Amino acid sequence: MIPKQFRIHAVLIFACLVMIMFPLLSERPDADKAAAATAAAQRFFELIDSGEYARSWDVTSAPLRAKVSEQEWVDQLNNMRDRLGPIIQRSQKNITYSPYAHDQPDGEYIVLTYDSQFKGIEGVTETVTVMLDQDSWRVAGYFIQ
Repeated sequence: MIPKQFRIHAVLIFACLVMIMFPLLSERPDADKAAAATAAAQRFFELIDSGEYARSWDVTSAPLRAKVSEQEWVDQLNNMRDRLGPIIQRSQKNITYSPYAHDQPDGEYIVLTYDSQFKGIEGVTETVTVMLDQDSWRVAGYFIQ
């Protein structure tokens, strides 16, 4: 039998582990949502990798389109991708789920992070945020670091 003082410590340690691990586990999207979000991100990448920036506008979310005009979107992608050059390699690094995103309405968001290599620069991190927008997953943000 474990002495009472050690049982209390064991319970407290267990409670702390649960408090630490639960948020980490809840950030993972379920398999169906992850697959749909990944497919939306891949569709987006296919468009921008082939230089079809105006068509990539069509797969963005309504909140994003309300903040950035199509011409601004095309100009920003043109500028960004001209500096980077063509994509050489991209591999998914991380995927997380959240019910909210910065400067966005509450909803369902999945953030996909990729390690990427472009002709003009290596060691790039691409982040695509997709959201459930009118029953389909659409790009709500695209960032390169």
